[in-house]
Amino acid sequence: MSNANPAPSRPPSVPAELLDAYRSLPPATIGHVIDDGFVDGSIRPLWSHVAVVGTAVTLRYVDNDLQPTASAIEQLRPGDVLVIDQGGVTRQACWGEMTSLAARARGCVGVIVDGAVTDVVEITEHRLPTFARATAALVGRSTGTGGGGVNLPVSCGGVAVHPGDLIVADDNGIVVIPPERAVEVAALARAEEDAAPYQRVWIQRGGAFGEMAHRSAQDLYRMLQERGWA
Repeated sequence: MSNANPAPSRPPSVPAELLDAYRSLPPATIGHVIDDGFVDGSIRPLWSHVAVVGTAVTLRYVDNDLQPTASAIEQLRPGDVLVIDQGGVTRQACWGEMTSLAARARGCVGVIVDGAVTDVVEITEHRLPTFARATAALVGRSTGTGGGGVNLPVSCGGVAVHPGDLIVADDNGIVVIPPERAVEVAALARAEEDAAPYQRVWIQRGGAFGEMAHRSAQDLYRMLQERGWA
């Protein structure tokens, strides 16, 4: 008999309008306005030029028992990001070609593994953005003894992740944002992102870097106009 916990009822997905807002707010911009929720940078994408925004579905393994995998894949809906807590294991992979195919078929938009994956070439060909701490040829087993589960609170790269959290990830890193903070963080990050085009013009025109620090988009535009650079 399996000791794996049954999957709890999953929380609502992050609203579509918030997901759309975060598609133009990369983690490095969010990193200018908040300090928490950033996953250990050792968890890296398998290939470059990836961008992921979606709702977390969580999967936790205990003693590297992979039995809960099928239940996790069945929980996935279009727009979900599967966040896997393998406990940082790097010797045995918990994710590979067939699981990636199955997740992609259910509309999963990204997989983040605090542990190891295998079948790197095949996963890359699937183009399902996948982040992992390591790759390994040795693969874990389904033993039914581990007591892991699906849609439970997990830890990923030192960050607590709950099912339903907002996940934003790209080549620079991964940030986890609780739904109740998503609107506030989006507003702060939007202001930062809106200032960036004016910052670029200011620098390219020879403006002093220190003069533009902590200026809003409106202030920067006014400064550019005053110099005849806008």
